Amino acid sequence: MAVISISRQFGSGGKTLGDRVAKRLGYHFIDRGIIAKVAKEANVSIDWVVAVERETSGHLMQILSRVVSGDFIQRHLADKKHDFDEKKYIIFLKKVITDIAQEGNVVILGRGSQFILPDEPGIFKILLVAPEEWRIDFLIKRYKITRPEAEMLVTREEKKRMAFLTKLDQRPSDDPIHYHICLDTARLGLDLAEKLVVNLISDYESGKKGED
Repeated sequence: MAVISISRQFGSGGKTLGDRVAKRLGYHFIDRGIIAKVAKEANVSIDWVVAVERETSGHLMQILSRVVSGDFIQRHLADKKHDFDEKKYIIFLKKVITDIAQEGNVVILGRGSQFILPDEPGIFKILLVAPEEWRIDFLIKRYKITRPEAEMLVTREEKKRMAFLTKLDQRPSDDPIHYHICLDTARLGLDLAEKLVVNLISDYESGKKGED
């Protein structure tokens, strides 16, 4: 059993690659599913949690504190306070990702999993990068949107991504030192990137079987 954490610059094909790798390996692909699990546990809507995760000003966290019960916070976060603030959300997100990873055979896309998951055998951390122009073109082709829309998305989502990751961990999130492999999807293409990741995990799993 292995766990794959895929971190990516927005528009570099992380969702597409993660889904393809998971299908090739027979793994579970966790993207919006993480948010769904958090929402289910917290008894709030998925839209609320999505908004909270992407908003860095903290205003939505104040709103969420009125939605989440004090009993829930005490039960899951062992805290006597009745506000569900940004810090508590991150703590809870860490718990959810850790729980999912313990099940193994999973591909986790983003959500700071490269910092949340420990550096242990069987946990592979991958970073996808690509030049901005390539990412814009990829979004246009993949999601059938206009160039202005794609440019806006890349700029906006990268800012939100960096703001969230900074709150999660102060280390530079795109530093290759945090990852097993760094793949430039513009140079490699998604087909080759998929093959490299699948081969990496397959070799690891074959080695583990040989030890049994």
